[in-house]
Amino acid sequence: MDVIGVIAEYNPFHYGHAWQLRELRRRFPSMDGIVIVMSGSITQRGTPAVLDKWTRAGHAVDGGADLVLELPFVFACRSAQDFARGGVSLLMQLGVVSHLAFGTEAADIAPLERAAREIDTEKIQHRIAHGLSMGLSYAAALSSALAEQLGIEERILRTPNNILGMEYLRALHAKDADITPLALPRKTAAHGETRLRSGITSASSIRTVLERDVPSWEHIAACVLPNVLGDLRRTHPHALPSHGELLRLLRYEILTMTDTELHSIYGISEGIENRLVRALRMAETYEELLTHASSKRYPKSRIGRLAIHLLLRLQKIQAEDFDRAGCLYIRPLAFNGRGRTLLRHIKKNCPLPIIVRTAETLTSDARARSPAKLSLLQQMLAFDTRATELRTLTLPQPHGGTCGTDFLSSPIFKTKS
Repeated sequence: MDVIGVIAEYNPFHYGHAWQLRELRRRFPSMDGIVIVMSGSITQRGTPAVLDKWTRAGHAVDGGADLVLELPFVFACRSAQDFARGGVSLLMQLGVVSHLAFGTEAADIAPLERAAREIDTEKIQHRIAHGLSMGLSYAAALSSALAEQLGIEERILRTPNNILGMEYLRALHAKDADITPLALPRKTAAHGETRLRSGITSASSIRTVLERDVPSWEHIAACVLPNVLGDLRRTHPHALPSHGELLRLLRYEILTMTDTELHSIYGISEGIENRLVRALRMAETYEELLTHASSKRYPKSRIGRLAIHLLLRLQKIQAEDFDRAGCLYIRPLAFNGRGRTLLRHIKKNCPLPIIVRTAETLTSDARARSPAKLSLLQQMLAFDTRATELRTLTLPQPHGGTCGTDFLSSPIFKTKS
């Protein structure tokens, strides 16, 4: 089959995302469909998504996708390397994906392909380790090592989309995947840019405007599809996540954890927990917590992910088991008629179970058991459900009072394809 895969967050879905999907259909008019692997309730940087995962998936289908699958939390809320590896793992196992499309700021991806092939060699890994020992963040140590050893301009390796693109290529190379990479130039706004642009802008800029008491709706309207605008207006401000809730929850979690429990959490190493505890004493807001706890060695994104891992108690040993296993299920969030046909083909070609009703695989009672009494698949799925409930807890009351959403919700079927 000729199916294009995309790994995304859509937080929220905007015209830049819609352009990418239209461009794929223009280039491949006879394709069999577009499959999106999307992060769920918590994003890669460790923040609750502005809209729930089903709503965002529905927007993606309205914007040109055919099938949206959830990237399990245990890969979605991780470093760029693990995020990419998890997404590629799922796309590979579907048995129908022929291409992986991604945005890039690079006019030529040859340097990214070269970096992806060399990144795991001994000489590059040695230089990365040296950079880390000098106090650099992993991203800085990586780009410095590749620039020094391969002669690639460091600026090419430091932009967010190029970093992810390189990691997608790295994962495809490491897994010897029969999937062709397809790089698309990013249109106009840079990833992470906070200034709102009319037309194609960054998701970060939209989120920044949404944080205001009275957002500039006319400017947001120029950046998103009408249905996305409607859902954003409906949820603002009473049903948008509040990072302040994360600060309160994290303080309680740290207070109630033993040292043994704390040191078992994925991401706790090199004394980073001491920085976090000190920051918790000083911070009055969640943003202040990230600022106080971060450093050149530990960027805010890593601190943000660590906070989420602490709140959901993702253990190091679990993360290792998940990494060895890869994605263990297929979880549709939204699809259209073409997407339903793709699901039928996936069911024939893929050994992974397709989970439509969560309770048929994991009940809320079973989730309360010790992880040792659950299968690895159930443990992975349990983190998805808890991530959704954590996001719900960050919503203002009464919207933050309903938990168990994953056990009650079904995939969205869009009748218009």
